[in-house]
Amino acid sequence: MAREQQITGNGIANQSGLEIFATTTTFNGEFMNWGDAFAYGNQLNSDPDYTTNDVEDGAVDALVNAPNTTAGQWMRYHSDAGINLNAAVAPTSGSGYYTFNANGNAGKPSHSGMYQKLELIKGVEYQIELRTPINPNTGTVTVNTYTPFEDTFILTSTASITYPVIRSHVGLVTSLFTAGSGRDVIVIYFQTTATSSTDATITNISIKEKQDYLTPIYAEDRWGNSHKVLRRNLDNPTFNT
Repeated sequence: MAREQQITGNGIANQSGLEIFATTTTFNGEFMNWGDAFAYGNQLNSDPDYTTNDVEDGAVDALVNAPNTTAGQWMRYHSDAGINLNAAVAPTSGSGYYTFNANGNAGKPSHSGMYQKLELIKGVEYQIELRTPINPNTGTVTVNTYTPFEDTFILTSTASITYPVIRSHVGLVTSLFTAGSGRDVIVIYFQTTATSSTDATITNISIKEKQDYLTPIYAEDRWGNSHKVLRRNLDNPTFNT
């Protein structure tokens, strides 16, 4: 059987699939509503606030018992004093900050968080970015995403930033997650080991869609001419002769 020439003498492919591509990743769009604390003003102070049960996981407790029925709206939760928890103040907003409160007295945690139902595309990957200013206090801000499953919520991603944040630290948290549904939820909360009431602040939360683009790879020959870099199809072992 005659061999079919795959690439011409001038380096042009005679069939598709011989090009070599480089992948370029970008993050586009905005899928977080009211992620800019400055734009949100003092509104968070009057958004719905749920007092958690005396349980370890305040985020899931809030999502199950005080579900957000409308996408794109912030809701809050906080703990009251109990056998297992310390009291905390629900997150507030103002002067360009989202402010979280926590108390680690007697080695007990406290809950102070905010959450929002998102409008996403199932199976698509997204990037979260959270920015925080310099802050001398002690604690950890955590960013989680959850997918609704039957009567509860399943954790799908987690990232955090530890305080104090000083000038030699990066005040930015980034993480990737794949939407498990079109109505996944993002939760941001603060905890501390400090033995008194302590605050942490963030300025912005953003969610963008991850998009990959394929770009043909070009090379330059010895005469300075640019051309696509091609490969020989291994399923058809022919040569350019």
